[in-house]
Amino acid sequence: MGGHVMFRVDVISEPAAALNPDGSLWGAEARKLAQHDVSLVKPALLFAEHVELVSFRIDMQAIVESDALQHFRMPMRLVGSFAGAAIRRDPDELEKLGLTPDDLCTKEEAVDYFNEGVADPGGNLKNFYLRHSEKIAKYRLAVRTVLVERRDGLIADELEIAISRGVLECSGWSSVQPLPDQLAWTDLWEEFIPYTAQCVVERLAESSNVPFIDPAARLSISHTLGSETLVQFNGMARDVRLPVTIAGSFLTHLPGLSELKVDELLDLRDSLDEYLPAFRGELLDLSNEIETENTEDTEKLGREIERRWHRDISPALQEIRQEVIKARYPRHLLSTFSADKATMTSTATSVVLAAGSVFAGAGALIPAAAAAAFPFVKALNESLKSRNDLRKNRLYFLYGVQQHLKRK
Repeated sequence: MGGHVMFRVDVISEPAAALNPDGSLWGAEARKLAQHDVSLVKPALLFAEHVELVSFRIDMQAIVESDALQHFRMPMRLVGSFAGAAIRRDPDELEKLGLTPDDLCTKEEAVDYFNEGVADPGGNLKNFYLRHSEKIAKYRLAVRTVLVERRDGLIADELEIAISRGVLECSGWSSVQPLPDQLAWTDLWEEFIPYTAQCVVERLAESSNVPFIDPAARLSISHTLGSETLVQFNGMARDVRLPVTIAGSFLTHLPGLSELKVDELLDLRDSLDEYLPAFRGELLDLSNEIETENTEDTEKLGREIERRWHRDISPALQEIRQEVIKARYPRHLLSTFSADKATMTSTATSVVLAAGSVFAGAGALIPAAAAAAFPFVKALNESLKSRNDLRKNRLYFLYGVQQHLKRK
């Protein structure tokens, strides 16, 4: 596996696994699955140069299309689905369909249908359908309502603006989406889902983007392909992971980010775009400082980052606020960065980090770009007399986000 290009990010999502702890695909409403993806990708859009959302939600759209084909174009599949529901008589399933047990045939009739179909599948199908045609028609209509709801709910409309502005691409887990009729003849749990998981693993191995894997997606892949499948992507690239962890922690102190609409978030990013490279440089420098300490222990690292926030970052943001009141920002700040030869030189160079990947939770996905960095910007100015002065200037991006959220 080659190196990773900083600030180009793959966000790997499995919303069904994240929202359905029982392992089902459809325990949560489809619109909530789409919203999970929107929430997951927002932080990355704020910091990354480019984001690719790789979500199983899109594969679920293919599953819905296949289910529709089976219930409306394949009579034997429709009747089999009806008979299966009659045998299960699952209260949750019937509630979602808006049906009652009386809308189904008896369990005994359904069992007989499957047993007698072995000898004469065609004749058995015809006889069973004629006996229960009204109930099957009602069942079919109920299924249609659910499938339309799923189809529409799985569309993440809010992400379209990011796609149109060229900062986001979306794809499913599978490298090639099967046609509905192909998927209809594919076992979902034994064939299709393992195939999609394998495609993600292959993508991680081949992509030069820095991957952020939602914990639910990681667990799903490990459960499907084996617990050792993703070990090779844990990586030793601490220089990639640490800035992301730091930025993720910092942004938890800025309430309101998740409430921003995607178009608002992108406009906010554009309005602060001049200050973003310097902020990334600060995250990288801060990660280097923390890395010199004994921070291998996850809990200890978390405490150290929290301490840095209260000791260094929060006071610096307060100082920036005072400077803004005095009208010394942001034009003075921009002139500081633009006059720095090191900054101008470094912005022309893309940094490629050593092989490795980032496994982060939704909370740590916040700065997708913070770890996947872009041009490595030092923004060091000789006129700044101390490290604290440099930090204060570099944090203007974070301050700008904070102030915007406070006004919401």
